[in-house]
Amino acid sequence: MKIIVMDSANVRIEFFDVADNMLNDDIEKFLAEHYISLNSVSWMAAPIDYVSVILHDISIDKNSGEEVHSLRPAKLKNFSVYDSVQEVKHREQVELTNALRLHGKQVDGGHEWHFEGECPIVAAYDYDEPCDVVILSVRVNRYGKLTIIGDEKNDRGNEHEIEADDIFAGQMSFITSEIGD
Repeated sequence: MKIIVMDSANVRIEFFDVADNMLNDDIEKFLAEHYISLNSVSWMAAPIDYVSVILHDISIDKNSGEEVHSLRPAKLKNFSVYDSVQEVKHREQVELTNALRLHGKQVDGGHEWHFEGECPIVAAYDYDEPCDVVILSVRVNRYGKLTIIGDEKNDRGNEHEIEADDIFAGQMSFITSEIGD
């Protein structure tokens, strides 16, 4: 079960993963034992894996002076760093796949892009060691599998496949930004 605590005094949300069998009195005792004052918080509990939230962005259009409202659904979940990193990596891989399908040369039902001149360089694990990798080409097959060919920056002449998940989070955008016009 998850307990979501909204603390109005400190303007924060806390997220607890606890035993599924806790009742309201148990939850309030648990919160008090963890130094959370019941006077300044609202809480809710549910047997869920994540909490759906909608993030609103409300601004004023500079040209028209009209209010602009956009929203983005998101999920609050097990806030581990690993999960966040994996989400960023997945999003970057989807962006690269989309760029290849939009701008890449069609080959055997997939799309590919070969870099010439200044190639993008990313931080990645290559042979289980962190290093800079020069990206030479990327390909997405018809099923969405990415193939990335690179060469270690400081040991050139050994072109080989780099797994997409071996590229550090936040680095894939260096490849994506070099694809297209």
